[in-house]
Amino acid sequence: MGCTMRNRIDYRINYEKAIETIVWLASEKPGIDIYHLGKVLFYADKKHVNRYARPIIGDTYIRMAYGPTPSGVKDLISKNFWLSPDHIESVTNAIEIKNSPHPSISASRPPNMDYFSGTDIECLKESLFKYGDKSFEFLKKKTHNETCWLETSPNQPLDYALFVDEDNPNREEILKEMSETAAYLQV
Repeated sequence: MGCTMRNRIDYRINYEKAIETIVWLASEKPGIDIYHLGKVLFYADKKHVNRYARPIIGDTYIRMAYGPTPSGVKDLISKNFWLSPDHIESVTNAIEIKNSPHPSISASRPPNMDYFSGTDIECLKESLFKYGDKSFEFLKKKTHNETCWLETSPNQPLDYALFVDEDNPNREEILKEMSETAAYLQV
């Protein structure tokens, strides 16, 4: 029996939900730095994929030197010029970024909880509790041991199929559901 090749599993980011997720994280942990925000979100998405066969916001994670980086969230925080004016205005009104000593984020308003499912909040809370206060070195080392990071070339997008743990007893069902829904789902 031969090895089965899978198509990549990618999602399309939901920018509105991404903004609310940034606001939620910044509300729960005022002054969270950009690095921790990205890693907490990565582990929340990984946890959500392993439990519920979908990510929270559908961002594209890029294999960067310091670990997986959510590119859409990074674009929102940096107010990248190619984003829609509505998204830039929305993120500008939602968060405040302080650049000293490291870029950190505070919420300018409460998050709109209508964007979240109970499972979204469950995984975000667990990830924030587990990784929100870990050191830069700890998070770098941990993310560099993740299969999705190890099996992706530098500066390339991670395949969501690689987020599913090898030892997950529901791995095949999760991969099947994700491959069937990812192209149509904007989470």
